[in-house]
Amino acid sequence: TQGLAKKCETSDATVIRFIRSLGYKTFNEFKTALVPELLNSGESVLKGIGDKDKPETIKEAFLHNIHQQIDSSVINLDFKTLESVAKQIIEANRIIIIGIGGAAGVAYIFNDSLGGLGIYSNYLNDRSIIQNIIPMLNGSDVVIGISHSGESEEIVSAIKAAHEYGSVTIALTNFSPSQLTEFSKYVLLTSVPDNLLGSFSCQSRISQLTLLELVLIEIKKQMTKRSNKK
Repeated sequence: TQGLAKKCETSDATVIRFIRSLGYKTFNEFKTALVPELLNSGESVLKGIGDKDKPETIKEAFLHNIHQQIDSSVINLDFKTLESVAKQIIEANRIIIIGIGGAAGVAYIFNDSLGGLGIYSNYLNDRSIIQNIIPMLNGSDVVIGISHSGESEEIVSAIKAAHEYGSVTIALTNFSPSQLTEFSKYVLLTSVPDNLLGSFSCQSRISQLTLLELVLIEIKKQMTKRSNKK
């Protein structure tokens, strides 16, 4: 808040009051909600890719855009949230990772990576199985819902139910506020603007995996600290 207050020639308290008047609890919540909006409107920091562009031009634009998206997602990540997410995963009795469609691939990769760290988890991408498993959860369990739009009906329904059963709920999405974030205790937010492929674009998955990689790094770090204390 200090940087913004200085640029606006006002006080930190004024910035906080302004953010709260917009309905946001913290500066980080405001910032993570603002970035996707800035990327989707006004003068874009991304390079356009046309049907008639030469391969070299397309490659240059693609690399530029990917860097911008990953930079925005990582820079605006709240590392206190990251630390809490890692801690909850380490201490969970059961970990359920849910993704439908393209998000199922991200869920599978994260599930596999957790296994590599010695953490047992399950990933679900079948609607009927999701409906059967969620009612079996409790407060010692963690449920991670992955949805680019934050409005995927099956994911929102599962996270809402898990929240009601007292489980720790984590959202990985591109939009906040959204139905998914409404019922999630922790939110990991990517910053990917709209493109021709929409939520089916690999670009959204790359940003999701980037944030999950940071979660894995933090998990490994915390596990090492705990092991050294024994």
